[in-house]
Order: sequence, then C-alpha cells, then structure tokens
Amino acid sequence: MSDPILVIETLEKHFGDVAVLRGVTASVERGGITAFVGPNGAGKTTLFHAITGDLKPDRGTVVFDGRTLAGMPPWKIARAGIGKMFQDVRIFGELSILENVLLALHDHPGRSLPASLVQAPWRRKKDLMERRQAGESLALAGVEEPWDRPARLLSFGNQKLLALARLIAGDFKLLLLDEPTAGVAPPMTEKMTGILQQLVRERGASIALIEHNFSFVQQIAGHAFLLRGGEIMDSGPVDEVMGKAENREVLIGL
Repeated sequence: MSDPILVIETLEKHFGDVAVLRGVTASVERGGITAFVGPNGAGKTTLFHAITGDLKPDRGTVVFDGRTLAGMPPWKIARAGIGKMFQDVRIFGELSILENVLLALHDHPGRSLPASLVQAPWRRKKDLMERRQAGESLALAGVEEPWDRPARLLSFGNQKLLALARLIAGDFKLLLLDEPTAGVAPPMTEKMTGILQQLVRERGASIALIEHNFSFVQQIAGHAFLLRGGEIMDSGPVDEVMGKAENREVLIGL
C-alpha cells in the first residue's frame, strides 16, 4: 500500500502465558476496504481492541494518519478519528433511533445523557442542523423508518445499520467493523455491501473489517490479511489471498 491510513508494526499481546498477538505487522488502505480474516481464536478482535486502546499491547506500535497512538486512552483514539462497530451491537434500546444517532453528534464533556437530548433555546439552531445530519446518516445507512420509535424495536440487521449510521454521523476517518454481516440474512448482507461501497466511493472512507463471510470479503475488500495463531500468515490482494488452496484450508477446511 502506497499511502496507508493505519500502520501496525510488530504488535504483541499476551494474556498470562498465552500469546494472542505474535508480532503482527499490517496496514489499512486509505480510501479502501481491508479485511482481516482467519479462524476463531486467530487474534483478529484482540488486534482491533489494541488499535482502539481497549487493550494495551505488550510490544509494537500503531500509527494512525501519521500519529502514534501509544498510551492514548480509547476516547482520545476515537476523537483522533477511529470509530468501531462491535460484533455485539451496542445501542440505547429505550432511546429512539434518531436519538441514538444524535448522541454521536454531541460534543459536551460532563453533560449527562438526558441533558444532551434537551433542546435549550440557545441550542435550537444547532440541534436542527444535527437532526438533519442524523437523518442523512440514517438514510445513507438504510435504517428503516420511522426513526422516532425505540431502537429496541429494530430487527438485529437494522440494529447493525443503526450502529453504522452512528459511525457515519461521527465522520470518522477510519471505521473498524467487527463481523458486520454476522447473524444477518443474505438480503441484509447485500444491503451492507452497497452501503460500505458507497461510503468508500462517495466519501473516501477507509474501512477495516473482521469477517467470516468469505464471499462478502471477496466482493467488498481490496486487500486481505490472514491471521492464524496470532500471526499474519499471508497478505495481499483479496482474490490472491482467498484463492490459495492452503489459505482456504486454514479458513474453511477445504
């Protein structure tokens, strides 16, 4: 990659005597989609947690857009421009769909969650702009209307789209998506494919994803890294990596 937005160098992470990441070196394409694939227990999710600061690596560096992330807490890494969608979708079920996205647009340290949703007179103009932006993000993510109903009423697939809408609204430079198609029906996978491709095409988004749906990976990603046992076993253009018989054996036992 000539101009990666994220560079990972010799990253290591141990839990007791167990080495989960073993000198991982990888990068994420700027303005493209990079996939991290591998069997369960390969270290993929741990790698994402190390990038976002949720886990502190024992060794190695993570450089995002030219800035070293060493020692930064998760909230600072998020503010630097890295957004993450968890495999277990995390939404505020009792808030409305629109309110879930509005929370991503507020920047108000120290304010309580209810206070962040109150429209004081001096905020009305800003709030109207934020509501419009939230609606645009929900529309781009394809979340089904109406958006004033509680988020818990959404199907699991639409909850994933809501989580993606929050990332879109947050205007992050890099999106980390952990299993975006896990647990959803093929029509929703197709919908997710179109949305992510549109984000790259129209907004220049940079996306890194963990995924076990290998047909989805081949359709959407440009570059792939294959992990096994906490190490990078292979990397390159996605068709080359996924096309090798030895890699298919690691991934799906064929």
